[in-house]
Amino acid sequence: MTRLLASDLLKEQILINKNTNCDRVDLEQIFLFILKVTRSDFYSKSHYLSSEDYKNLGDMINRRNDGEPLAYIVGKIGFWNIDLKVNKHVLVPRPETETIMELVLDSFDQQSIKILDAGTGSGAIALALASERKNWLIYALEKSENSIKIAIDNMNNLGLRVGFFRSNWLDAIQSSSLDVVVSNPPYIDANDLRLKADGVSKEPIEALVSKDQGFADLNKIIKDSFRCLVKGGRIFVEHAPEQSDLVEEFYEESNYTAIEVHKDLNGDNRVSSGIKN
Repeated sequence: MTRLLASDLLKEQILINKNTNCDRVDLEQIFLFILKVTRSDFYSKSHYLSSEDYKNLGDMINRRNDGEPLAYIVGKIGFWNIDLKVNKHVLVPRPETETIMELVLDSFDQQSIKILDAGTGSGAIALALASERKNWLIYALEKSENSIKIAIDNMNNLGLRVGFFRSNWLDAIQSSSLDVVVSNPPYIDANDLRLKADGVSKEPIEALVSKDQGFADLNKIIKDSFRCLVKGGRIFVEHAPEQSDLVEEFYEESNYTAIEVHKDLNGDNRVSSGIKN
């Protein structure tokens, strides 16, 4: 048998994989990826899987049931209004991080500003901002060479312009040189059980875990950003909801003003911001 009707096979796989990591949504996305069709096209027309397609399907389902994120399996994910290439070297961008996007875009209009995405990973925040504000000077740093390569690939694929470079956080940034700093740094404690969750367990540990119970990188970015920002400059940092009180203390210790905690779409305290006066 060399050709299998995809719609029948999808129904079969939904039943087989009931109560596994590979749920109906994931299965549908895998089928669409293999067939290279849209969802509407899949359900409006008859599509067939070859023997090779069927083998690839089984491999992808096994990977998903082993806890690998769907984004790694299909090699891409949507973030804001762009599609990003992702693999095991970068964190999978989450919808919660789009909270930073909303805050920055609402806070600044089209006037030219210089903004840095610290710890850019796949380039998600920097590239999404570049897609919205063509006249901004957008830079992004990352200490991982593998991550920088992916971010640059994403920039080239999207036809956008961002200045990417390697650095250990803001150590290489000049004083009083930035209008805005944004960051989604590692902020999970090494002993946090969430690291064993589906998907998360396969992501790069260095992009998730920070020392001092998850606070070390948050503290460093907030403190170092004060030196790098111009007077009136702003910083937006993502963190876990339960970390918001201590993060606010970091802002106060670094002499920021107008400190605010912002909720994500789930109503959780997700992003904190401050102004250098």
